[in-house]
Parts: sequence; structure tokens; C-alpha cells
Amino acid sequence: MNSIPASSVRRSRDDSARGVESLLWLAAGAAWAIVAIKAWSQSKKVEARRKTFSVSDRLLQQVFPNGIRH
Repeated sequence: MNSIPASSVRRSRDDSARGVESLLWLAAGAAWAIVAIKAWSQSKKVEARRKTFSVSDRLLQQVFPNGIRH
């Protein structure tokens, strides 16, 4: 008949389920880390763009102190 006791089969399934659950938590953590890194990167791009515009506005004010009239 069956040489593997039922308790060891059950224990193997429990270990397998825990392993799958651990992998799912790991995958969820990695996904959140990717989202956080992309959001941080986007905020840095916006900050750099804002600095670039402030520098260009300052230079334009020096070249055209009265503004540019069309």
C-alpha cells in the first residue's frame, strides 16, 4: 500500500503552501519597491525640470529685463 504516512504528506503540503505564500509576499514587496523607485525617479525629474526652468527664467530676465513683447 502507501508507504508514506499521511502526516508527512500533510506536512509536505503545508511546507509547500508556506513556500508559495512566501514567494507571493516577496513578489508583492518587489512590485511595491519598483513602484516606489519609479515614483521617486519621476519626482526627481520634475524637480530637475523645475530647476532648469528657474535658471532659464533668470537668464531671460537678465537678457530681457523688460520682458519680451510680441
